Amino acid sequence: MNIMKCINCGVAMQRLQRHLISSLSAHDQIRLSRWINMDQTQLPLDTFICHPCFLLLNTETGEHERLLGHNKVCLGCGKSVSKIRHHNLSMESPLLAVLLSQNTNYVLSRNNYVCHVCWMRANRQAVHDSSRDIQELASNNNAAAHIVQVVRPPEPPPIPPVQNRPIQRENTTISLPNYKRPSITSVCCIFQQCRNRSLHLVPRFLKRILLQEHSFYIPRSCRVCETHLYNNLWHLLPQMNVTHSTFSAIHIEDIINILKSKMNILDFENISEMPNHYCHYWTGLTVPQFLILYNLLPLNIKKSKRSLAIYLIKLRTGESNRRLATLFDIPRSTLELIMKKVRLCLNEHFVPNNIGVNHITHREISERNLRVPEALLSVPGESIAEHRPAIAIFDGTYIYLQKSANYMFQKKTYSLHKYDNLVKPFLIVSCDGHIIDAVGPYAATQTDAEIMIHLFENENGPFRRLFRQNDVIVLDKGFRDAIPLLENCDYRVYKPESLDEGASQLTFSQANKSRKVTLCRWVVEIVNGRFKRDFKLFRHRYLNKASTHLMVDFRIAGALLNKFHPVLVDSPNADNIIQRALRYMDEPNHLGQFIIDYNINRRRAMFTRIDSNLPQLNNFPLFTYNDLILFALGPYQVKQARSYFGEHVRDNGMYVVEVSPELDHSQEMIIRMRESNNSRGTGESPEGDKFP
Repeated sequence: MNIMKCINCGVAMQRLQRHLISSLSAHDQIRLSRWINMDQTQLPLDTFICHPCFLLLNTETGEHERLLGHNKVCLGCGKSVSKIRHHNLSMESPLLAVLLSQNTNYVLSRNNYVCHVCWMRANRQAVHDSSRDIQELASNNNAAAHIVQVVRPPEPPPIPPVQNRPIQRENTTISLPNYKRPSITSVCCIFQQCRNRSLHLVPRFLKRILLQEHSFYIPRSCRVCETHLYNNLWHLLPQMNVTHSTFSAIHIEDIINILKSKMNILDFENISEMPNHYCHYWTGLTVPQFLILYNLLPLNIKKSKRSLAIYLIKLRTGESNRRLATLFDIPRSTLELIMKKVRLCLNEHFVPNNIGVNHITHREISERNLRVPEALLSVPGESIAEHRPAIAIFDGTYIYLQKSANYMFQKKTYSLHKYDNLVKPFLIVSCDGHIIDAVGPYAATQTDAEIMIHLFENENGPFRRLFRQNDVIVLDKGFRDAIPLLENCDYRVYKPESLDEGASQLTFSQANKSRKVTLCRWVVEIVNGRFKRDFKLFRHRYLNKASTHLMVDFRIAGALLNKFHPVLVDSPNADNIIQRALRYMDEPNHLGQFIIDYNINRRRAMFTRIDSNLPQLNNFPLFTYNDLILFALGPYQVKQARSYFGEHVRDNGMYVVEVSPELDHSQEMIIRMRESNNSRGTGESPEGDKFP
């Protein structure tokens, strides 16, 4: 059976990321030929190279010496031998010839590793070949006695020297230092470290935009996943670590053809003929969504569809008015007048129906409650529709401004917390991510508590009319000074706990209450991220000249999110998360008490590398992926595990885990915890980390 191996290090690549040799640049092919001593012959273009070796091809060290992506690899099967029984064959070993006959591209080195299975197989093959050679030698000696004359075949005529050999077009490259391209592969997304398998060809208009604005060329065979196709992150491509500046003749021709193609793609008056992904790239809406929005607005403007698209593109991209005017081939003053009319129309006819305290009722807010916040924050028995409390999450976000020559404005917009000029829009969000209202902007000098007091101090204010007694309000620690007012209004307020005076850490009860709030409050952070992700206008520094309509633009963006963005839904593990959270809410921290009882945190201990010989590992729990999500009460910590791993991984790719051999009382602790909890894996950290 033929095993797909890396032509450089010899590792088996059935389940590894790999690159076809023919997809490498000519520079990389020449360097790889030097590595494997194939300067005089052409590399086999149908072979592969593993991804680590591919990355090493582009390093400066690889210019002077051969580098291997995998060092301890079996010469026979290509598997790693770092953790299995293996042998190191010397240059004089007869088994080396047997293994080399199966791996013709292998380059000998000081360390030629082979696993024990392949070593046994090669040993048997060597014995078999030796006995066969002895039999053939004996038969040849018997036949030589009967040979009278040996007829020598005529020598073939000498091969004439090759002159004026044409240069192969595929190997001719040119270096363009001001232009870049990704690695040529069709098996993965052009964005680094993306493992999505739903791949598509990159649209031609995007290739043209990347060439014109970022000097970045995407070859024909490259693919992009569906997620990155719609996420509007194309500006990150030139910043990737693995890029190339060498181009073949085919690449140059393709670049010229892309730039020569007619760029008549901004015809929003005929938007029904436009591809969905193209409309989404520019406006953030698909074609059906764009038409729905257009039909809701009484736009009395010439070329009204194009006018609406101009304003949406401004929100989506944050490009300057001068550049947008050049893109649509209209004067800048005309473009600014068009955006002003569209902004007023959206603010009058679209925003009031999709955002604000008047667009939603108290019952509609309560119907948007998700199961986890409702179970953790509501009183049992309040699930009846008439008495169901509304759960709202309050938080502020930042939009950065230019430094102003108006000293009063500069003083109010400068934040001593962020050390920058900014204003604060304030969001009120339901449990499923629906934006109830966005108010502001507030000065950078105002705290969250002061903003909250301003919203609720008036008895006849809109928020006092919207929310009722026993409604749940979820806040952050910064709202501490506003809690007395909210409690006087008979609202139930939840926020993360603060340290007691003189305490250095939260108690287990305080920590569990804080985690209960965090399980419900993360929704508002998701909504804040959507504003900066989908509307780059708020990600950039806002011009002071345009700050007069900053909040109008922000509310329009919030209305668009409410209208067209899908809401959050309950997790499939919601019931299990609720059960686990309520079960351990008032449970003492046994591990923390155990550490205090035996003074483990006050004595020095020696640590050793963990291995399978430790008897205590027999009691270590084994978790599935679903178990980890339940243990962490959500997928966030599980998704962050890769970053945690990267923080501690060594240069050689090893991850060392050390434990203390002084585990005299571990069995006692495990028995005590199992008796009290009657479940597996409930120990937490001494700081009161009951919930992950």
